[in-house]
Amino acid sequence: MHIYKSTSGPYARIKASGFAVRFALLPVFLIFISAGLQAQLSQTVYFMDRLPQSSLVNPAFQHRHNFHLLLPGVSSFNVNAGTNFLSYSDIIFKHHSYDSLITFLHPDADTDDFASGLNNRNSLGSDLNVNILSGGFRAGRSFISFNISERFSGQASLPGDLIKIALQGNQQFAGLTADFSGIGMDLNYFREYAIGYSYRVDKNLNLGARAKMLYGKSNISFDKKDISLYTDPETYNMRLRSDFTMNVSLPINVLRDEEGNIDDIRVHFDNDNYDPLDFIFNTNNSGFAIDLGGTYRIIEQVMLYASITDLGFINWEHDVYNFSMNGEMEFEGFDLSSLFDNDNESDPGSALLDTLKSRFGITDANDPYRRWLPAKIYLGGTYDLTSGINLGLLSRSIIYQGKLRQAVTLSANANAGRRLSASMTYSVMNNSYNNFGMGLSLRGLGVQFYVISDNLNTIIYPHLANNVNLWLGLNIVLGHVKTLQSLPYR
Repeated sequence: MHIYKSTSGPYARIKASGFAVRFALLPVFLIFISAGLQAQLSQTVYFMDRLPQSSLVNPAFQHRHNFHLLLPGVSSFNVNAGTNFLSYSDIIFKHHSYDSLITFLHPDADTDDFASGLNNRNSLGSDLNVNILSGGFRAGRSFISFNISERFSGQASLPGDLIKIALQGNQQFAGLTADFSGIGMDLNYFREYAIGYSYRVDKNLNLGARAKMLYGKSNISFDKKDISLYTDPETYNMRLRSDFTMNVSLPINVLRDEEGNIDDIRVHFDNDNYDPLDFIFNTNNSGFAIDLGGTYRIIEQVMLYASITDLGFINWEHDVYNFSMNGEMEFEGFDLSSLFDNDNESDPGSALLDTLKSRFGITDANDPYRRWLPAKIYLGGTYDLTSGINLGLLSRSIIYQGKLRQAVTLSANANAGRRLSASMTYSVMNNSYNNFGMGLSLRGLGVQFYVISDNLNTIIYPHLANNVNLWLGLNIVLGHVKTLQSLPYR
């Protein structure tokens, strides 16, 4: 079974079988798997300054409680996914002629319609932040906090040409060169130990910082990314040029054949003698990051905010492999239809890999490397309508591979006494303009419950969503100050 429309001439298109599509779109599915856990921290939480979680986006924030404790399992559950080109209805939708759901990979799917929604560079992103233990306490004008957490960050960039060829073949590129150089991926899993400090300089100014020691568990990232595919207009033969390096730090073993070529890759977890604790408590891949923030009230009704988070790096030194593919190859095409033939015991995927190895010389080394985290820059401000209600504007920029990804949020925020806080938001993010959010926190008997979402509309219209966000949990909070302005300064 193929998913391309038939055309005249042998190999008029790359025969994009299921293997070819999965191979080409692997970064998409990796990101979506990870994004099922959590993505970028909520925009809505930024101005909910009575929540301890707000200090994760601006370390200068001091919430109204004198003490807080966040326990594992109950203090934070966050699920989020985001892309700038896909929604659920682009992946799974109703068949046009019979009552059944199909995916965009189905033979009857309109690949032209799917391809029309692609950008030149298609991005996906996710972050997971699982709280192990966090807490903090007030000391005069200072607030000191700590946290231990498991984190996953994932960023990917896919060229539109790559996806189009995987789905539709190369006929549309006859006489042209498809450029895949925009491909990129950074998947990181690491543990974070952090200490934060916020100081109230005077009644108008707060400054804060958080220092974070990082210990990497696993990483996949691209370095060189010069890849292109030229299609001859007469024969439709293809010429693939490649010069790229993929760095990985994973619990794997690379096995070689007698000629020294890569023969197989095995995961340590498949070995009965391997202790998973060696992976969980690995401290060989160390790194450091810092968060900086400030708030300043310029007049009585207007407060300005600025922060930068995850400004740092991890040095990957343990279980490191650097896979490189450099060279040029001309070929007619790959017919991988046997992948769907249950009676065929051949492995076309292995045959393709063997061809690439023989003609490109896929090699590996064990050189340590450094990867920077995707830093996030927040700039915003609020205007007080009353003592308990304000309007907010927030800009978030994510730095990834030298490029900025922008999101903007408008909010209305309200505090009713010491027990209730609420926020309503509208955000533009990932080329999406239908993100209506809400945040709510309730306090009683030393417990604070909160639920936050940047995308309430995904609950009503989940099939149209390309951003999904939900964050909820319970905090233990003790003590209370009426206003931060009431704290002593002298």
